[in-house]
Amino acid sequence: MPKYVYKCECGISFQKYVKSTIKECKCECGKMAKRQMPNLRGLKNTETVDKFTNKKHLNNHQEILKERKADHYWEVLVPKMVNSGTYSIETMLERGWVYYNEKKELVTRTKPPQKS
Repeated sequence: MPKYVYKCECGISFQKYVKSTIKECKCECGKMAKRQMPNLRGLKNTETVDKFTNKKHLNNHQEILKERKADHYWEVLVPKMVNSGTYSIETMLERGWVYYNEKKELVTRTKPPQKS
């Protein structure tokens, strides 16, 4: 069973091991205390990703995640927006979603402009 933090209206905060389905728990004052969301800010991730090779999370994993989101945006979302017919050609050119190649053909960009 996981340990959750409960907080009552009277200001008392306490921790308790309960099932994950229990949202409220009885306080010392007799009222029902509500379960709080976990506070993850400021925690350092020391999780071992691959126990066989003892590989840990990289310190720059936020940069890697940002790069993956950019790749997903350009490979998946941009072609959908271009093919939707919602945006004008001028808008798509301004945002860099499409460009004209040497043959004067309109081409959809599938990689971030920095990488191409």
